[in-house]
Amino acid sequence: MGRQRWPALALGAVRASLILLGLLVPAQAVVRAVLDGNSSTVDFADLPALFGVPLAPEGVRGYLIEAKPANACHPIEGPQLGNGSLGAIVLIRRYDCTFDLKVLHAQRAGFEAAIVHNVHSDDLVRMGHVYEDLRRQIAIPSVFMGEAASQDLRAIVRCDKSAHVLLLPDYPPCPDLDCHPVLAVSWVLGRTLALLTSAVFVLRHLWNWLWAWWTREPPVKAPAGQRAQVRTFTRRNDLCAICLDEYEEGDRLKILPCSHTYHCKCIDPWFSQAARHSCPVCKQSVAGTEDGSDSTINSYGDEEDSSLPGRHPPIWAIQARLRSRRLELLARAGPSRSRSATSVGAAEAHASEAGPAQPH
Repeated sequence: MGRQRWPALALGAVRASLILLGLLVPAQAVVRAVLDGNSSTVDFADLPALFGVPLAPEGVRGYLIEAKPANACHPIEGPQLGNGSLGAIVLIRRYDCTFDLKVLHAQRAGFEAAIVHNVHSDDLVRMGHVYEDLRRQIAIPSVFMGEAASQDLRAIVRCDKSAHVLLLPDYPPCPDLDCHPVLAVSWVLGRTLALLTSAVFVLRHLWNWLWAWWTREPPVKAPAGQRAQVRTFTRRNDLCAICLDEYEEGDRLKILPCSHTYHCKCIDPWFSQAARHSCPVCKQSVAGTEDGSDSTINSYGDEEDSSLPGRHPPIWAIQARLRSRRLELLARAGPSRSRSATSVGAAEAHASEAGPAQPH
């Protein structure tokens, strides 16, 4: 969801920037009055029309002539000029008809351009066309200016017969950014957008790193403080993996943390000779191996013995149980030891026929 939202936000920011730039684009042009033999000029602000040809970079130069009739809603009189090189630019009053009709009448009368001025207001209006067929016929530029500027132009033309006007598409070039608000605003918006993008990118990666570091699990360490346990054999074990002898009743066994069991007399020399205390079978590390106070010593008896506290079974019963257990262990060990199992069984059977042994 978060990844899909970023492109939409970026697209919205770009659109907003373009709309803002479009609103800040300066639409004013210049009507420059040239008088005193090109020695002095006076500039007046205006707005170019939305129809017709745009003003050329070098502008349109000509003598200013008022339209007759002044609103140019009907065909107007053409300019009457001598053999001069300059053309004529007509000054037209607003209202009474559409802008495209006024400019078309000026074009048909032979004027190079048209200036439409406001009435009882100095506000500048962007002139638009109403009729599409008239717009396609217009081939001259036109601008719109306020009423006070039009009165000043009339006064200049009446005072100086050689004065003429120059329509320029924009103000003269200025080297500073203050003279070009579009460049200044674009530069500020570009820098701001770049800084915001960089900040969001850095903060997003920093947040991902912090989240990964915060949610990581601590490494699981194997318990290193486990110690071997020592207990007394009670027919619950099989063979010692070191000496390969079966356990006898009363043998002291040592159970390592890995659950492997050995004779204490076998495993203690192993630990004393090895550089690292570890199980001979699985090589797992063992913390404590010596017999002492830190070792756990337990003695397990038979279930039937523990059910009668204070009473001990006779020795002949224990020997019978050990005999059956040894036969089972020898049979499990393999055929190589079957002969010894048979001889041991026969000897024990003979001992049992002789009679139960007397306790010492």
